[in-house]
Amino acid sequence: MKEKRSRKPHRNGWWIALAVVAAVGVACAVVWTHSTVLQRAAVRFVCSLGTGKQQELAFSSVDTLLEDVSYESRFENGCLDLYARQSDTVQPLIVYAHGGYYIGGDKSSMTDYCRLLASRGYVVANINYMLAPEAKYPTQILQVNEAVSFLLKHAADYGIDPLRVFIGGDSAGGHLSSQMGLYYTDPDFQREIGDEPALSAEQLRGVILHCGYYNTDTVRATGFPMIADSIWMLTGVKDYEGTTVSEQMNTVKQISPDYPAVFIDCGDQDPFITQAHEMIDALHANGVEVVSYLPVTSQMPLMHEFQMQLSWPEAQEAMELLAGFLGERSK
Repeated sequence: MKEKRSRKPHRNGWWIALAVVAAVGVACAVVWTHSTVLQRAAVRFVCSLGTGKQQELAFSSVDTLLEDVSYESRFENGCLDLYARQSDTVQPLIVYAHGGYYIGGDKSSMTDYCRLLASRGYVVANINYMLAPEAKYPTQILQVNEAVSFLLKHAADYGIDPLRVFIGGDSAGGHLSSQMGLYYTDPDFQREIGDEPALSAEQLRGVILHCGYYNTDTVRATGFPMIADSIWMLTGVKDYEGTTVSEQMNTVKQISPDYPAVFIDCGDQDPFITQAHEMIDALHANGVEVVSYLPVTSQMPLMHEFQMQLSWPEAQEAMELLAGFLGERSK
């Protein structure tokens, strides 16, 4: 019998495989550098991880007044949910914008949080807005204004006090809310953005800023994952620092004594903690009323969006401080 010879791996096959992997890597690098396709897919995947149904909270005193109702936007994705504590009198309005880099996310991720706010004695609008890169800045500002306009037009139907309005949000929604503070108090900013403001400065009682970014000149340096790519997708400009659109997005640089009262929080392990400090410094420098909560980690790391972990004592403290801020500003 002939002895069978063992076959040795074909060395050329390994080289071919390595060459294919290298080629794919180079192609991905080129696409990543010159296009937002991969970044958009990556960001939307990350955002989708946080949009699952949270454990339902029992709010027997809260009614859902509207669900997936159009707020008559001329842009896509202009819908909202509306919650209110059962009451025979009008209540202050909170308009809330979700986070997600302006690229992903959905109002559904904020349902329980908005219902919790409503249970404190408010009508809370949980809004969606059109996402980048399909919708460039400042589309989202215009949509928040459209939502406010719709809600005030129907204020009597939903028990809203039009003289007591708050705007809030988390992460990208925090940045968006900070911009709305400018939009309703700074005539120059209003003219740059366009449209007719639905609120006067007197009607806007305050803004709620959870874990956002506020200075586009320094946000890249925070190292927050994919933050520079998300601003590229939002503005259409890769090297955005120093551009006109970046200057418009820079809330810190445009703070004035006319800016509304602010509630701001951020955990010490959040890369945006430096952004919170910059915003607070700008507010103090202009004599603006601000309630800040920047807790330091003692047990669980207080990372991005710590205020959403409602079983944590720091998140509970953030909610109590926010409730106090809203109560004082609603008087």
